[in-house]
Amino acid sequence: MATITTIADDFDNSTPAETTYFSVNGKEYAIDLNEEHRRELEDVLEEVAERLSKYTAVARPLGKSSAPARKSSKSPSSRSGASYDAGAVRSWAEENGYKVADRGRISADVLEAYNASKKG
Repeated sequence: MATITTIADDFDNSTPAETTYFSVNGKEYAIDLNEEHRRELEDVLEEVAERLSKYTAVARPLGKSSAPARKSSKSPSSRSGASYDAGAVRSWAEENGYKVADRGRISADVLEAYNASKKG
């Protein structure tokens, strides 16, 4: 026995419809649209593209994604080129009265104190 799947338009449940993909501000969307609604969406996107052309003409492309560049999630010591063993820092911090989580980011204060203890 075969199973037949029919995609229905997300606006009016009409068939046939196809899944259409688009993105806005770096967020991707999927919507099921019949031909009429797909054309409406394409018209809206074309209008927006035309209105944005003033800005896109002088903007810097960021590669494949239209999303803005993300800030680095590296710790301050990692950004400056220094690296550290998080396990060693956590052990040192606990032994020296600092409160640190078992996982996640180690605060800059703890890292500074740890680095200062190694220098002295």
